[in-house]
Amino acid sequence: MAKYVSASLAILLLTLSLVAATTADDPSHSELSSKISEHSLSYSPQAQHFPNERLYRAYLVIQRFKSSITSDPKNITTTWSGSDICGKTRYAGFHCAITPGRAKILTVTAIVFNGFGLRAPRLHSFIDQLPDVVIFQASSNNFGGDIPHLDGLEYMYKLSMYDDLHDQYSETKTTIGGNVGIGRLFQLTYKVGINFGHSNGRALLLNRNSLSGPLPANLGISKLSYLALANNKLTGPIPSSIGQAKDSLLELLLLNNQLSGCLPHELGMLTKTTVIDAGKNQLTGPIPQSFSCLSSVEQLNLGENRLYGQVPDALCKLGRLANLTLAGNYFSSVGPACSALVKDGVLDVKRNCIPGLANQRAPAECASFMSQPKASCPAASAPVSCPAEAAADAKKMAPEGRAAAKDYASYVTYATLHE
Repeated sequence: MAKYVSASLAILLLTLSLVAATTADDPSHSELSSKISEHSLSYSPQAQHFPNERLYRAYLVIQRFKSSITSDPKNITTTWSGSDICGKTRYAGFHCAITPGRAKILTVTAIVFNGFGLRAPRLHSFIDQLPDVVIFQASSNNFGGDIPHLDGLEYMYKLSMYDDLHDQYSETKTTIGGNVGIGRLFQLTYKVGINFGHSNGRALLLNRNSLSGPLPANLGISKLSYLALANNKLTGPIPSSIGQAKDSLLELLLLNNQLSGCLPHELGMLTKTTVIDAGKNQLTGPIPQSFSCLSSVEQLNLGENRLYGQVPDALCKLGRLANLTLAGNYFSSVGPACSALVKDGVLDVKRNCIPGLANQRAPAECASFMSQPKASCPAASAPVSCPAEAAADAKKMAPEGRAAAKDYASYVTYATLHE
């Protein structure tokens, strides 16, 4: 993308270079040179130095966030200076594009901090103050606090995810690439304002940070397409508002946190979601009947929690389900469809309390768990009526039978785990 440097800044830099050249051999000008050098170091661009007001406001937000960073082992933030936010050599991690609609304004639309190792106490007043951002990917940093609220972000974009280097849209899209696991190059591609891609939405990818506290109560309002929050310290329940993302959410990764409470009925209404992974938490209760509506789900992991009861047989009849992991819970029975998935290697129910199956917990351990007081989860047994389209899709099988499991790296959220 072309650099945007204002004429006034260019003149200033040219003047400084000329002064330096003419005074290099003249000791009498050393004091003047020192003052000019000091001025250049403290130079702070003003609104007129930016291509538009939006980029100037982004500059102010970035500088405020920069001042909050307490560790920067790779000296990334040394590039966050000046007015050339959209340049190729400045502002590492920030990416620009033209906004959709009539405005056609150049602005910051993506932030990718993967592997930077930055440390900051919180993300609030940063990502939520950049209203044009569609992608925020910051795995392997040390950002604290809770999850920023994204419901105020203004634009919706067309998102597309690729794992190849070239396609017919390469000349009109913005691509953010990086090596992820097993030597594979994964590209996160987003395109603005053209009817192309999987869905309208945004991506929030914050695996391996120090995020804590509960998930936002209005999480579903954000209309995210990809949400990855694995390996953090998040607590509390999965909010019922997650159901409001039913038309946008494609992948949900909550693996390895400290989430608790019952699985919400609304989680089963995510009929477009292909990945739901809430393994290694402290979730409890039975699986809601609404999970039989997950007509698009391919990867469902609820392993290593405190779930119990019968595994709903309707869940095991979902035609696109390629992997169902329920290991490390306290389920006590499976129906015929689930038993078939166990034999096929699709369903993992090791370390449960199911009589007649191998690799189960000891009877004494199961009895001890069942004797403990249980949280009330009324939504688990509530009658469910799947959307008509989802109900039809749930019964469909691939022409050659159940779809084979994909490589995990082919999913956006799982791919980010290996970055």
